Amino acid sequence: MDTTEFHGYRVHWVHGQSSPQLRSQIVAFWREQNALSDAHEAWRRTFEVACIAVDQAGRIAGVSSVYSAQHQALGAPYWFYRNFIDPEHRVNGLAQRMVRHTVERLAGAFAGEAGAPLGVIIVSENAKLDAPAGQRQLNRLGFVRLGADQAGRSVWQRRFAVPADGEAQA
Repeated sequence: MDTTEFHGYRVHWVHGQSSPQLRSQIVAFWREQNALSDAHEAWRRTFEVACIAVDQAGRIAGVSSVYSAQHQALGAPYWFYRNFIDPEHRVNGLAQRMVRHTVERLAGAFAGEAGAPLGVIIVSENAKLDAPAGQRQLNRLGFVRLGADQAGRSVWQRRFAVPADGEAQA
């Protein structure tokens, strides 16, 4: 399992590798946190999970997920990124580590393939990301603000870099 560490948390890349047991743990996490109340929707989204953050006791502390879709305004496919971190585990930098790990793995696994998503889109539901400090965080992660969607949420884009030799880089 591809893992990175951050202040006592382990962030595991699990995209396309989830077992029934892991899916069950993720569904329970989302439901206990009231992040997703519909059991079927929670189960369906487990197949979109990219990374999980696990605390020192081995409990899920956070989950990132991605789904591929056409970005209408850009006219191209992108990975759309979402995450949820248990409020008790919202330590400074954990969300950024999860974003970075997800983007790097997606770029390494899929970028440059014909028809593959060109990068990652974040549609922000967190008002903190609209503050100057939040915007700086996303800029440091390589995202640029495209504007706002119809609901007024900030939309951020990061394209994958594909050098001349065709091998993708985050």
